[in-house]
Amino acid sequence: MSVVSNLTSLVLRAAVLAIAVSFVGCAAPKDAAQKEGGAPDSLIRVSPAALASGEIKLESIALSTLADSLTLQGEIQPEPLRLAHVAPRVAGTVQSVRVVPGDHVARGQVVATLYSPEYLAAQGDFLLAHRRVERARVGGVGDLASFENVALSAQRRLEVLGATGADIARLHQQHEPSEYLSLRSPLSGVVTEVEAVAGKHVEAGADLFGVADLSVVWAVLSAHERDLERLRPGQIVRVVATAYPSLELPGQVTTLGGVMDEATRTLQVRVRVPNHGQRLKPGMFVSARVATGAARPAIVLSEAAVQDLEGKTVVFVVRPDSGFLPRVVEVRARGGGLVEVTRGLGVGERVATIGAFLIKSQALKGQLGEE
Repeated sequence: MSVVSNLTSLVLRAAVLAIAVSFVGCAAPKDAAQKEGGAPDSLIRVSPAALASGEIKLESIALSTLADSLTLQGEIQPEPLRLAHVAPRVAGTVQSVRVVPGDHVARGQVVATLYSPEYLAAQGDFLLAHRRVERARVGGVGDLASFENVALSAQRRLEVLGATGADIARLHQQHEPSEYLSLRSPLSGVVTEVEAVAGKHVEAGADLFGVADLSVVWAVLSAHERDLERLRPGQIVRVVATAYPSLELPGQVTTLGGVMDEATRTLQVRVRVPNHGQRLKPGMFVSARVATGAARPAIVLSEAAVQDLEGKTVVFVVRPDSGFLPRVVEVRARGGGLVEVTRGLGVGERVATIGAFLIKSQALKGQLGEE
């Protein structure tokens, strides 16, 4: 029994030793791969023909000089001081509507006409007052100065009701009241809303039209608490709309909001953006890069070098044996097709830039083959 017992003990010890050796042998390459930022057995080989053809280009990592910046998201809004509403100053019935939302209008352009008994009566009072003035001047009947004051009061009443200088001059020359009062746009811009309907009775002060001057707009951005110390009025901003990814528009920070949004813990940052060609429309989503400080060294790569692999952001680092190893990195968008690598790469390393997606395809093929 003692001999069998000793033999059994030796066999068990040998088996344990074999398992331990096997475990150590598997763990070594795994650890090595993790140190390189990739997954176990993740070395990717590409055919020499692909490298020779120029489909894949390599780049050595070097430091570039960047102005420190912060990227914020937001949307376009009209500048409040460039908004106007068209409302009649007298009650009446809408006779015609001449614009629809989206139309461009000039300052003083007629957008609707209104039939108003009060406006007709005011024109009649104006004509009567001026006839009395003429009689006093020609025939010496009555107090000329008093009649002139009444005529001036009648003119001012017409102006209060919305008559322009041209309307009053025409009335004075033709001696015939106008049947309708013209409602005009107070500024040049785009019609944003129309509430007027022909045949509808409206009261004085009713909001009938909205007009926005979009030659200058606001990009209203959201900044997190951690970024507030880097922001201040006067900073230069580059704004890119989702609708026009290749177009950068210059702007400037005008104000920082006074109240934090309790739900998102963000503060509004208002950027004034000249809108040449009026491409930016209210409601458009934008990304804005705010220049926040002095120049600093950074690693900058083409966006094409960065790929998504198994849910991770990676670049493909060249190995001494001409293979490629995926390296997990952290990046920050810079605009213009560039990204800043904030973590994961060092100066002097070589990565694939053009054609990195081909290496990714090769990696995915290898995974499918293993499955």
